[in-house]
Amino acid sequence: MGYSKEYFAQELGERFPEFRETYQEHLEYYEELLGHVFFGGETLLGVLESLLKTNGEKEKIRRYIGFVEDMYANGDDDVQNIVEVTILECLGDDETVLRNAFTYFSEELMLASQSIEKGWGRRDIKIWHRGGRPQYDWTWPLAET
Repeated sequence: MGYSKEYFAQELGERFPEFRETYQEHLEYYEELLGHVFFGGETLLGVLESLLKTNGEKEKIRRYIGFVEDMYANGDDDVQNIVEVTILECLGDDETVLRNAFTYFSEELMLASQSIEKGWGRRDIKIWHRGGRPQYDWTWPLAET
């Protein structure tokens, strides 16, 4: 049994104090934790997407991706669903963001993202190993003319 969304919402505030107030405001407004709403939008997903567009603050990106990795590896089914549906699906909306994210992802998140992208019919991501490390590539679908 993994950790709950409540655990990770509190943990987000501990690891990233800038989200403590957002968490409290969320609870006051919704009167409960709505995981997909809280972790999406202006918190984890919003900041991560913004950082990945430019890929400039690599250490900060590593910390956020590390948190997503922790959620996926140690969260319960609900938390894993939040990672898949709210975070990975949305990161896949933008080629630059997803390509940059893949440079930080563990193989586990790569495989999850690969499955999501295939399920949406957006791209076929190939994953293989070279020198004991996962490698990846895909062809972005051509725009319709």
